[in-house]
Parts: sequence; structure tokens; C-alpha cells
Amino acid sequence: MPSGSPDETAADRSMLAIPLAELTRIVVRNPVTVIVIGLLIAAASVFGTAKSLGFKTSRLDLINPNSNYNQLWLEYLEQFGADDDVVVVVEGHAKENVSPVLEALYSRLSANRESFYAVLHERGLANVRAKALHYVPPDELSEMEGELTGLAPVLGGQWEALSFDRLLWGANQRLLIDSPQQQHAAAAELNRLADGLLHALRNDGASPSIWNEPHESLSVMSQLDSEYFTANEGRMGFVLLRLVKNESSFSQGGEAIRRLRGIIRSVQYDHPEVKIGLTGLPVMENDEMEGSQKDMILSSVLSLIGVAVLFIAGFGGLRHPLLAVGTLIVGLAWSFGFVTLAIGHLNILSVSFGVILIGLGIDFGIHYVAKYLQLREKIGDSAEALIETSRSVGPGIVTGAATTSIAFFTAALTEFTGVAELGVIAGGGILVCLIGAFTLLPAMIVLADRHRNRYLMPHPLRIDGWIAPMMQAPRATLIASLAFCIFLSTGASKLYYDHNLLNLQAQGLESVEWEKKLLEETDRSVWFALSIASSRQELIARKQAFEKLSNVDHVEEIASLLPPEDEQRTAQIKRIRSQLTDLPEYPPSLPIPPAPQLAQILAQAQQLLPGDDATALQARRRIGQAREALRTMPQANYEAIMRSLQQRSAGELLTRMHSLYAVSDPETPDVDDFPEALVTRFVGKNNQYLLRIYPNGDIWDMESLAKFVAEVQSVDAQVTGQPLQTFYASRQMQKSYIHAAIYSLIAVLIVLILDFRSLRHSLLALTPVGLGSAMLFGIQGFMDIPLNPANMIVLPLILGIGIDDGVHVLHDFRCQAGKRYRISASTATAVLITSLTTMIGFGSLMLADHQGLQSLGRVLTIGVTCCLFTSLIVLPAFLSTITGRLKQEEPARKQKPEAKRKRIRPGFFDAPSKEALATAEPRTAETAKTGAAESTPKSPAGGEKGQDAEGTIIVPVRRSP
Repeated sequence: MPSGSPDETAADRSMLAIPLAELTRIVVRNPVTVIVIGLLIAAASVFGTAKSLGFKTSRLDLINPNSNYNQLWLEYLEQFGADDDVVVVVEGHAKENVSPVLEALYSRLSANRESFYAVLHERGLANVRAKALHYVPPDELSEMEGELTGLAPVLGGQWEALSFDRLLWGANQRLLIDSPQQQHAAAAELNRLADGLLHALRNDGASPSIWNEPHESLSVMSQLDSEYFTANEGRMGFVLLRLVKNESSFSQGGEAIRRLRGIIRSVQYDHPEVKIGLTGLPVMENDEMEGSQKDMILSSVLSLIGVAVLFIAGFGGLRHPLLAVGTLIVGLAWSFGFVTLAIGHLNILSVSFGVILIGLGIDFGIHYVAKYLQLREKIGDSAEALIETSRSVGPGIVTGAATTSIAFFTAALTEFTGVAELGVIAGGGILVCLIGAFTLLPAMIVLADRHRNRYLMPHPLRIDGWIAPMMQAPRATLIASLAFCIFLSTGASKLYYDHNLLNLQAQGLESVEWEKKLLEETDRSVWFALSIASSRQELIARKQAFEKLSNVDHVEEIASLLPPEDEQRTAQIKRIRSQLTDLPEYPPSLPIPPAPQLAQILAQAQQLLPGDDATALQARRRIGQAREALRTMPQANYEAIMRSLQQRSAGELLTRMHSLYAVSDPETPDVDDFPEALVTRFVGKNNQYLLRIYPNGDIWDMESLAKFVAEVQSVDAQVTGQPLQTFYASRQMQKSYIHAAIYSLIAVLIVLILDFRSLRHSLLALTPVGLGSAMLFGIQGFMDIPLNPANMIVLPLILGIGIDDGVHVLHDFRCQAGKRYRISASTATAVLITSLTTMIGFGSLMLADHQGLQSLGRVLTIGVTCCLFTSLIVLPAFLSTITGRLKQEEPARKQKPEAKRKRIRPGFFDAPSKEALATAEPRTAETAKTGAAESTPKSPAGGEKGQDAEGTIIVPVRRSP
């Protein structure tokens, strides 16, 4: 045995023992003042929180704004705004069912400007259609201009040039030209004229056109016309809109989303033949935030009730547990004040700090009350028992709190803002709760217990007796428990990280289900990469490059709808328009050619048509049939038929010329011709153009997402968008938690060394968290519970909880003298109850609908169970096995005279009587061996004497009546 006293306690060697004892002395002398001050601070904190605490509900608020990928995102937001699209989906059996619903939704949403803006349900391009000739290639424009030149007499007012005989005669004249191309064109014209004449003479109901088909390039006019946003052949339609947000609300778009859902229900009622759904990132984020908020409130209430019930059951009474819970509630109020002052807002990660503090903050009160009740059995005065409690168990509580707090504070060193803010909030909250445990709790206890008989104090549940049988053979227990730990740890090889954010949402959530449906059934997703081009030419080239990528489905933009400026094209369009400016509204009456004259021209055409051309042969056959029909037709019928044929053909040509005039605006199209709701999505403040790049794989799958990100960055290194934000933020978040765990482990080890002044004991205190974490990851692997962005927070939490247990066991170990360690009753009870309260605090999250919170509660409950096993079984068995060797290796302490070793420290108790000192008995070998409190025989002076579980002599004070 070392030369030091066998009953020397850890508190005797701790730097914190005397300051904590003196702090408690001040508190118990002024309990009312301390409580009043504490409640005033709590009231001020609650008031300040209600008035000033903000909420940031966007995932963007979790990301470090200085990150390179986030800088690109912020540049995009500067140009195009911070709001994402909300998508209303209409699904029906046919396009005819969907279109009226899209119109009804658009009408209702557009009228509600206080809640929605940039409502878009179709490509409204009527203004661009007026300038359609700017999209026709120059050579086709030249052909149009040539055709109009050929029609110059008609455009000049000579409409008789369109009479049938003159059209046939003109075609015949072109057959006389030697050019084979001209002859073929003339043969085709004669074929059309003969076909139209033949059907008219037969009166068979067919009315084929005698004119050439319109130029194919003019089909762009129909493409530029308004059309709904649809998919699946029109069976699914979309309305896009953006929300007007209430910046002062926790869920900034929540009110607008509730109105939107009300409108959808109303339209759905009027159109039961379709299904109407709602999705989009703002909706999914809002649903996630509101759902997790409800889950967190429910979990906080359930955990607080569960902790209180467990506390009461573990300590055999109501008074002390309720005082500890009351202290925790006040500490939570202080913590909100700290959050308001230190950070000023909560985000979607840090909003969980309340549950964290309930699970961890109650631990201080548990350890404090457990030791106090043990000492109170031997010390008659509650104030002195509280002072001795702070002196003996206080250093362990402070060290445990410091290590847990540091485990969170080191998260502030990571890059991920959400993790860093949570670390500061949780770390500061733990320290605030610690202050409450050493101020409010002893103040309330001294008021509650000052007039109570110590023999009527409740008796905490004795856990050490349950563990004692296993410690009879500590070596066998150690070997068996280590083998069990190693077996469970092997499952860690099956552990994986799940990046898919959809797997964190509540099952059956409408917005998530519709997003999955869009991914599975259409090429439209609410997620897409974004590329910004400074010019139209750059955009077109980049679009072509993107569309060649294997992981890209399609690219959306509007810049390709803006043709490049071309002076020659503009001049051509002006000339075409000038020829069409004086068109009549209706064609004038055309002269009817005499039937013999028409027949003669037809006969001439038959002779001129070449015989080696298929079109010419068909035309010759039709002309022959028309001549036969003319021979037998009465004159009156002939005139009626020819009048109708010529007027209809002239009207058709006039309509075409009117249509050509309608698209011949010579002004070049620009962004002002597009709907504002469309422009705001694709054209930036500085006239930069945006491309939306849609993936063809599952964007929520990390492997698919990684391939998509790599490909789009190969085309544009500055590409951004929600997929890239999620990809890099998820990786950064994962690394941040790992780095936080490493940083906190280093910082915690330093704190432990300062506290224990022994590297060996510091490493032993880390044993529960080391083995517990290995078991946790192994169990996750066996049970197929992956790590994910929600439950990765367990790394600093498990570190703090496991180290806290290890610290208290090591302090208990250092308090005991003897050859074999036995965990004391107060330490065993406190470790068990603190672990169970943490399990209840976080286990309540398993009742949440949000799958991320479920996984957090599940993983943390398993982790705390593992740390509890290693703290109460593995570490005590190890310490019991090596006690003798470790005691021999401890440096010799400076020996003190026997009288001094048994002397009660002045200032901690009132001066004991001489009789009490004379009758004080030294610690027996049996007591030192078992660590159990003995009965306290009466002293001659009428006082009582006894020993605590650690062997310290307790000499009671004799008081005057």
C-alpha cells in the first residue's frame, strides 16, 4: 500500500473540491436569494427567446457560406433569387381531363398574390410567335420571298391571275423550260391542280389544296405557341409557383403552403376525375420541419415525464427527483437565453438541442442527489451534507460535464455550419445546466430538507448488489464481457452510410410520394443542376455538351428561343412584310374560264408532260379524267363548281399570306416577349442565361448522384444546384461529425489528464466509450441500421455519455482503498439511472414519424446501452482485476500523521465535540473491502458516528436543544 492514507478521497486530491464546496457553502447560506435570482434569469431568458430567437428552416442555412460549392450557389441566388419552385401535379386519364384543371388552378393561384408569385402553367409564347420568321433559316426566307415575287400581280390587286385557266397556262409555260428541276416542279403543280379540279368535278367531298405545303420551318410557329407543361402524353400536368414567405415565422412558407393546400382541396372537389398533388423542395422542407417540430415537442414532453418517473423510482421518493427535474427545467430556460445571445437562431439540426439537454442535463442532478442521499444518512445537517456532496462527487460531475460539453464545442471547429451551431448550443446548454446543478439544486434541497430527520430520507435503489456476484470472479467476468464486445463489434464491417435524404422523411408524406412518382414516371424532378452562361452562344454550346452526357436526361433553357441578331435576315423579313401590308380581308370574285378553253389548256398540258416522270404520269392520268368529266357536265353545274373551287383556293392562299404576315414582325425577339414568370426562372439580373440539367438516374441515390455531379462538372466546373449542394453538404456533414469526434476526443483526453493527473487513469476513463462505440457500430451492422445525416450526431453524444460514465467510475475507483475495487452504491445507481434517463430522453424519438429522428433515437438508445454495459461490467471487472497492481504503481504520497488523516477538514462541518472526536472509530477492513456503509453506534455525547461508502470518517455534530 502506498504511504498515503487508505481513506484519502479523490476529492482530497482534486483542484475542484474546495472551490465547489465553498460555492455550495455560499448557496446553502442564501438559498432564497439564489432561487429568486435563478428564476428571474429564467424568466428573462424565456422573454428574450420569445422576442428575439429566430429560426432558419432552409438546408442552405446548415452549410458553411465560405465553402467553394456554396459560393457558387450564392452567386446563383444573387442572379436568380433564393426561392425554389413549388410543383402542383395534376394526374388524369387523358389530356382533356388535365387541361381544365390546370387552367382552374392557374386562375385561383394567380389571384392570390399575397401568398404566391411567378405562377406558370404553360409556355405562353404568343408575343414570340409574331416574330417567328426570325427562326427560319436564311435560304428558306429567300424561297418565301421568291414565291411572293411570283405572286406580285395578285398582291398588287390582280386577283384574276388566280383563275384556274391562268394557273394551268402558267404551269404549261414552265414545262417548256429546259431545266429538269423546273419541269419537275411544273409537273407537280399540274398534278395538284388536276387533283383539285377532278375532286371538285366529281363532287366527292374531298377538297385537296392546289397549293404547295407550307415551309416546314414555319412549324416553329406552333411550337412557339402556348402549350401546357405536361408529361406522359398529357396525362400529367404541372403548375409551377413560388411562395411569398413570412420571414418572422418558424416555417417561413408554412402559411402559404396551407393556403395552397386549401385551394387544391377546393379544385379537387370540383374535379374528382383527376388527382392533384403537391411537391417541390419548399414543400418537402416545410413538411419535414413541421413534422420534426411536432415530433420533437412530443418527444421532449414524453422524455421529461419518463425521466421524472424513472428518477422517482430510482430514488424512492418524489421530493428530490422533482427538485432535480425542476432544476433541469430552469436550466433549459437559461439555455434558451444562451442560444438567443450566442447564436440568435435555431436551424433544422439545432432545434433538437432541447431533447439533448433533457437526456444529458439531468445526469448532473442524478449524481448529485444519489451522493447526497447516501451522505445524508450519516450527516444530520442537510447543509453540511450538501457541502460534502459537492466536495466528494462534485469534481466528477464537473469533469463529466466538461468532457461532454467539449465533445460538443469541438464541433464548432468543423466546416459544416449546422453541426458547428449545434455543437455550440448543446455545449453551452450543458454548462448552463451544470451551473444549475451546483446552485439551484442545493438551494432547493436545503430548503426542503433542513427540518427533516435524516432517518426519514428516501433510500436510492441499490445497484451495486446486482453487480457484486459478477465481481466475485472479476477475471472471468472480464474475459466473458470482452469476448461479447468483440463478437458484437465484428458487425461493424456491415455498417454503411445512407446519403438518401428521402429515406429520412416520414413514410407516406404526400410531397415525398409525389416526388418519387415524378422520378419513376416522368423526366421531371424537383432537383436539377444549374449552369449559368453569359451569352446565347455559350449557352447553346454548353447545352449540346450536356445533352451528350450519359447521366443527363434533358436540358431546359429559353435562350435558344432567342435568335441571334442578323441584319440580313431582318432586311429579308422587312421586304416580306412590305409585300403583305395591303392584303384584303376577303378574296375578290374571280372570273370563271369557259369550259372549252379550260379543256384545251388541259389537253396541252397532257402533251407537254414528260413521260419518264412518275409525278408527270399521275398528272396526265388525272388531267384525262378531268377532261372526260368536263365533256358531260352541264354548264350551270360547271360554273358553280368552278366558282366554288376558285374562291376556296384564293381564300386558302389569302389565309396563308395573312398567316405569314402575322409572323413577320421584323423586330428581333428578346426576353421581354416571354412571360415574366418564365423569364425570372431562366434570365438573371445581369442578363445571364440559366440551364437546368435534369438527370436520368435516381438523383437521391448517392452513387447515381456522384456520377451525375462528376459529368456535369466535366462540362462546366462552375455548375451548381440542389443536387451538388446535397452531394457536397452530405459529404461535408459526414466529415464534420467524424472530425468533431476526433477533436473532442483529443480535447477530452486533455481534460481527463488535468483532472486525474494520470494518463493511465485517463485512458481507463475512455474505455466505456471506446468499447461502447465499437459495440454500437457492430449492432448497427447486424441490424442493418445505417448511419445517415440525422443519426451521425450520435458520435459526439456517445462520446460525451460514455466518457461521463467512465469518469464517475474512475473517480469512484480512486476514492477507494484496498486490494480489490467494488463499485460503490451511489456511483452504480447514478450511472444506471443517468443512462436510463438518456435512453428515455432519446428513445422517445423512436415514436416520431420522421424516419431520421427515429433512427437517431434508435441508434443512441443502443449506444447508451452499450456504454452502460461497459461502464458497469467491463470497466469495474477490469479495475477489480488489476487493483492491486495499479495501487502498487501509484506514486507514493506524502504521509500524514494518523490524527491528521482522521481529522475532519475545518470549515466543512461545525466544530465537533471532543467526545465525538474521541469516539471516532477508524475505517474497518471489512468496510474498506466492501465499500458498504456500516451502522453508526451512539457516541457518549449523544451524537452519532459512521463512515461513508468510501471510508471517510463521518463525525456528527452535537447540537444544543
